[in-house]
Amino acid sequence: MATAGIFSFQIAVPGGRSLGCAGITRVTVLPTHRRRGLLTAMMRRMTDEAHARGEPLAALFASEAPIYGRFGYGVAAYDVQIDIVRARSAFAQPVGGGGRVRLIDKANAPAIFTEVWNRAQPAQPGMLRHEESWWRHDLADLEAWREGSSEQYLAVYEDAGGRAQGVAQYRVKSAWTDNQADGTLTIQRLVGVTQQATAALWRYCLDVDLMTRVTARQRRVDDPVRYLLRDPRAALVKLFDSLWLRLIDVPAALAGRRYLVPGKLTLEVRDAFCPWNQRRYRLETSGGAARCEPSEEEPDLAIGAEDLAALYLGGTTATTLADAGRLEGRSRGAIERADTLFQSERTPWCPSDF
Repeated sequence: MATAGIFSFQIAVPGGRSLGCAGITRVTVLPTHRRRGLLTAMMRRMTDEAHARGEPLAALFASEAPIYGRFGYGVAAYDVQIDIVRARSAFAQPVGGGGRVRLIDKANAPAIFTEVWNRAQPAQPGMLRHEESWWRHDLADLEAWREGSSEQYLAVYEDAGGRAQGVAQYRVKSAWTDNQADGTLTIQRLVGVTQQATAALWRYCLDVDLMTRVTARQRRVDDPVRYLLRDPRAALVKLFDSLWLRLIDVPAALAGRRYLVPGKLTLEVRDAFCPWNQRRYRLETSGGAARCEPSEEEPDLAIGAEDLAALYLGGTTATTLADAGRLEGRSRGAIERADTLFQSERTPWCPSDF
């Protein structure tokens, strides 16, 4: 009649830390059993179980956007699809550094992907930590996953000292138009620990012969490839909502991330689905760290759980939410202070799904 599941992840939050996160997945209800409260019952149970496990956050990818706001989920990260015309893909400057890109086989790839991914993960808010068992599944490359394209190609960038600093996972789909090569290369994953690795892997994918276009899905909103290109119009960018987040334990989540500036803010949190969160909190930051405790002070900001989630990773500003009428500043300068406090060094991005 209905299904749902949870992965227990570690998710990167601003400041290089990771927190426990319940990854909600495979939520389905048969058409014959809709409007009977099954979805609400499943969300209730999964939320309560995550709370009991001490996971301060939950996340999901929404198949239908209107569904999950009522359970306290907000869009915490966006991503983009980037389509690049290969003939116009020259970089403004050559990629240097003395490293190399090489292809690796499926047997060796999980260990390499795990090591590189988990070195990159802490610095990227929204990124999930994955162990080798995850990659063995993700890189299994079942034919049903290929959608008419080739098997996966797996590439690693190694620096001049031979250490793996970036990985890429892609497919090609060959085609010919009027006796001319007209293929498409689709990047599924491309992650670098260093800027050099990211640039070199992009250059490698853009140089594969017989392709006329390169498509990369689920990329960071401010992906550097647009700024690497000599002709930025060679890249067509489409925006999508990506990671939906929920704060299961508000004080633990707010104290668990780091902050770029010192400050104080009293929040009145509305959270009917998780009533243990519904109260006022005083957030005080200093030296990057934070304390978040219940408070009886008059609030600076009144905010719903879904909008606090949108704010949490720094991908949406309080000003934007206020302009949309989704939060209320109760004291002078409160919205501007929230903008400053919740900013992140990097745009949130979740380059894997579940």
